[in-house]
Amino acid sequence: MKLGTRVQANMKINNSSFYRFGRRNAGFTLIELLVVIAIIAILAAMLLPALSKAKVRAQSIACMSNGKQLGLAFLMYADDNESKISIGFDWVGGWLNYEGSTDNTNVQILASGLLGPHLKSVGVYKCPADLSRSRGKAGGARVRSISMSQMFRTLESTDPPGEGHSKSPPWRIYPKTSDIINPQPSNLWVLIDENPDSVNDAAYAVKMDLSGPAATWQDGPGTTHAGACGFSFTDGHSEIKKWKDPRSTSKIMMPNYSYTFAFGQSQPNNPDIQWLEDRTSARIIPK
Repeated sequence: MKLGTRVQANMKINNSSFYRFGRRNAGFTLIELLVVIAIIAILAAMLLPALSKAKVRAQSIACMSNGKQLGLAFLMYADDNESKISIGFDWVGGWLNYEGSTDNTNVQILASGLLGPHLKSVGVYKCPADLSRSRGKAGGARVRSISMSQMFRTLESTDPPGEGHSKSPPWRIYPKTSDIINPQPSNLWVLIDENPDSVNDAAYAVKMDLSGPAATWQDGPGTTHAGACGFSFTDGHSEIKKWKDPRSTSKIMMPNYSYTFAFGQSQPNNPDIQWLEDRTSARIIPK
């Protein structure tokens, strides 16, 4: 056999061997696939909590931005009206529920509200973490989750005068910005990110006379920021309040987007309720 012929024969043999062995080892074995899947699962388990926290943080920042815009609009309205405030019961209209009310999706109600002329977007009326829809979990997205404290009212705005979930007297109400002296503006909240299951009218109720052993959530506060709630204060700043008592974020306090909040939720000696009451009003001190 000639040398060239021998080389060609060897190449054929080597190529044939490479083809056989290379083809056999081209894919992954079952064990290798299982190892790769296990590694991907571990990485996903490590990344998901971080992504979830990042989402919560982003929503909290957006909520505070919305709250600040609404808080400044509240002050601008008072400046334009001889320091008279926009009353908590009628600062914005509409009645929200999970029964398909047309108010649930009507942004025009928000635009025509008392603060409307001072806001660039009606989107600020809804917390980005609120998933409520017109029929609970179905239908169009609801347009509002923000409510105003019922303590921002006049004596004449309730029937009979002075009545409400926290009667005045003995509790202070704030018909004018000049009345905001106790608590101080930086400690008096005006707007809250309400629990979607609790939202109906645009006024949020706090039972000032029910504290300590009788402490009660009359309306439901927001909990959608990983157990925290957005607030706007009368000095123009906004913040996210993290609830500390486990009862404040128990199942009954978390939105279910299916049925109405259990109003008047008793939670004796809950420090979160005390925190809210301390920033809602104060007793009128007789002269």
